[in-house]
Amino acid sequence: MLAAPGFSQVTIPGLNQTTVSPPPPGVRRIGELETTEVRFDGRVLFTIAAPTVRDRNDPGDRVPVELRAELIQSNLRRILNSAIENRRGSPEVVNIGVARLNNELVISGRLGRSERTTRILTITEADSDYHQLPADTLAANWRSILQTQMNQAIKERTYAALMVQLQTAAWIALKVLAASILMFLLQVLLARQRRTIQRQLASIAATTQPNEPERPLPLLPNLGAEFFLKQRLKLIRLVRYLLLWGQIALWLYALALILALFPATRGWSSQVYGLPILWMAVWFGTGLLNQLADLAFDRLRIFWEQNNLVKFSDAQRTTLRIGTTIEVLRSLKTVLIYLTRIVVILSSLGVPISSILAVGGFLALAISLGSQNLVKDIINGLLIVWEDQYAIGDVVQIEPYAGMVENLNLRVTQLRNAEGCLITIPNSTITKVANLTRTWSRVNLEVWVDITTAPDPMLSLLAALSQEFYEEPAWHSKLLAPPRC
Repeated sequence: MLAAPGFSQVTIPGLNQTTVSPPPPGVRRIGELETTEVRFDGRVLFTIAAPTVRDRNDPGDRVPVELRAELIQSNLRRILNSAIENRRGSPEVVNIGVARLNNELVISGRLGRSERTTRILTITEADSDYHQLPADTLAANWRSILQTQMNQAIKERTYAALMVQLQTAAWIALKVLAASILMFLLQVLLARQRRTIQRQLASIAATTQPNEPERPLPLLPNLGAEFFLKQRLKLIRLVRYLLLWGQIALWLYALALILALFPATRGWSSQVYGLPILWMAVWFGTGLLNQLADLAFDRLRIFWEQNNLVKFSDAQRTTLRIGTTIEVLRSLKTVLIYLTRIVVILSSLGVPISSILAVGGFLALAISLGSQNLVKDIINGLLIVWEDQYAIGDVVQIEPYAGMVENLNLRVTQLRNAEGCLITIPNSTITKVANLTRTWSRVNLEVWVDITTAPDPMLSLLAALSQEFYEEPAWHSKLLAPPRC
């Protein structure tokens, strides 16, 4: 009879099988040493070191450096609280000293003339190795720092110091309020200029309907004036954007300054300076980049039209095609900038960029599988733009709809029909397009006459009217050839 097989584990000598965990936030690992900062009253005092703990769940006989820092900070707070509670009106003086106990240098604190001392920390070999200083010198330096900071902490908690802190906070608040009011008034002034420009643009749009330009393309006659008004409008929006974020930055900076005045809230000041400032800078920077890129695309459009950077096969459609291409590039630019914003904010929260890209790839794959029409829209939109099937301003017929192309991007095409309805058509559904204004166009008119009317006089009348229409200055340059009957 055969016994059931058994299993055993054999440890191979020479192989390190210890689980290595990354250091926690605020801890820096340098080979066999880990370092972190000791803080007191929101200020950094010095940096301590300890042997590296590779597995936080099983540190063994080693004390993680962050726990040692917490113990030192707890000892400092306990000494300070004792000094204040014993004499609330006039806190006792704390004397920081160094003594050698069991062949180790120990820094401790003592209240006034009391013989009882409270241990603060012990100078370790790791501290000396990291700072490259003898233990005696390092202990003297740290004792001086602790004595200075403890005296300042006691002084800041007196009634006179509190009054000074409140007065300084009030002055900061008043200055920020005055600056905010000034920025608000500037925004109101810019808002009035924006409304004035919008009225001018509306009047240009109203006056250009009846009088069309003497050009072979359906462009606006006051395109130059309208373009520069739109540029001024974008500049006003940019300045208002800067003022808005300037106000937010000013408030955050003032809040951080006020919090830094009081010992109890000084630790929050660094938090205000930290992630909120970073997020605000990222949000402001990407928004500003988006605004500047819009202005740059407008300048590129002018430069492209004036210098004919890319020659198209149909010269008459150059302006329309350039405008459509710029609008598509503008939308792609916006997507890329805001994706960059999301990646930077997530990376500031500690999310690795590789993980962000991996998750983004999986999401893109899931979206492409679940929204195949969206992918088809984008691909067909690219083909429409680069094959110049139609552009913004063309009159097209996409069964069963017809109208002027008012907007075109990678996903949809929007038409305005004769009844004024805005029709949105996904690009993936567009298979056949009839462009009624490509290079030239024709209007077919049906003239109904009585059945008894003689044909020759009727044709002669139509020929005379067509010739008169052709000779009018407003229409002569728009007609490709004289009328024929």
